[in-house]
Amino acid sequence: MTRAHLALAPIVASLLVLALPAAAQEGGMEFGAEEGAAPPAEGASGAAATGPVEPAPAPDANVSALDEGINLTLQDRIKAVSRKVFLKANRFELFPAVGVTTNDPFYRTWSIDGRAAWHLNDALAIEVGGAYVPPFFVEKLPMVDLLREQAQLINVDAKLLGRADAGVTFSPLYGKLAILSDAIIHFDAFAIAGAGAVFDTNQDLVHPSMDVGAGLRVFLLRWLVVRADLRDYVYPQDRSGISTLQNLLTLNLGVGFYLPPDFEYQYEAAKVRK
Repeated sequence: MTRAHLALAPIVASLLVLALPAAAQEGGMEFGAEEGAAPPAEGASGAAATGPVEPAPAPDANVSALDEGINLTLQDRIKAVSRKVFLKANRFELFPAVGVTTNDPFYRTWSIDGRAAWHLNDALAIEVGGAYVPPFFVEKLPMVDLLREQAQLINVDAKLLGRADAGVTFSPLYGKLAILSDAIIHFDAFAIAGAGAVFDTNQDLVHPSMDVGAGLRVFLLRWLVVRADLRDYVYPQDRSGISTLQNLLTLNLGVGFYLPPDFEYQYEAAKVRK
């Protein structure tokens, strides 16, 4: 071999090294891959993945519970709602009370009241009731004698004898109140509407009336409540040939007894989903 051949040998070897990968790729196989082996996976850009797959990032321990509840529904976010401690549906209520008139400028009249109600559900009830005024329960105010003697405006005294009515009560509000962060009082508020009659010593004796009002119950036991209501009776009255529309506002305070004395919840509370 001549010196020229020896000088060309490194150049030929370099060309062979560069040509072998191109020939292998044209033959359908990658250089250095075994026959029958699967090609490496490609990413979104088409380049072969050469490194190990990185694991998904772990959840941040600093994420607060408020952040976790952003995508939750209302039922998932409200974990618990306290139920009512007192149910009135399908129960009788007996309500003995003492009443007093609050807007009569001439007489302060006390009365013995009694009512009975049937609760169709926790919000709606049908009730009847009445009041009796004993003679010694009527207190004459000083304004009567003053107007009679000086202005001669009152000639006949019409004293209240009693009243009776029937109507409905509607209880849209139920709540609880904490006292000194220790005791919790449960209560409901209700509206009143009814019709009946008012009785007095006037010549007509019986006066048809309509009444509206509002009240409050405070629940003490499963069968006992403290109840107060304010009722406004509106009725016509004829006195000495003059017809007027009277407005009688009464405040009643007493206790309510429920029959049957106990109750059961019909539905169990829904389980909280975690």
